[in-house]
Amino acid sequence: MGLEKYTSGTGQAILVHNRSKCKGEYCVIHNPSNHHMKSWPTHWRGDRGLMERICPHGVGHPDPDDIAFKVRMGADQLYEAAHGCDGCCLEENKENAKED
Repeated sequence: MGLEKYTSGTGQAILVHNRSKCKGEYCVIHNPSNHHMKSWPTHWRGDRGLMERICPHGVGHPDPDDIAFKVRMGADQLYEAAHGCDGCCLEENKENAKED
């Protein structure tokens, strides 16, 4: 049960965990939850070890499923979710996240 190849929504070729490792859990790669950013392309931030979703304005927002995983592993949610934000990731602003 080694690693799998994954191509991010921005075309990055990366190795990720095997599908069996996240069975029964939400996973940004294998089983994303039904959040409003789900259709946005994924982008791996190797410098932060973080999967982002790129909004229609080109801004990277931490994927909620990746943040939830990190919190389950003991990370500080506020630290992990910090990013330069244009507001598109906020559920109440999802209408603003549509392409202009």
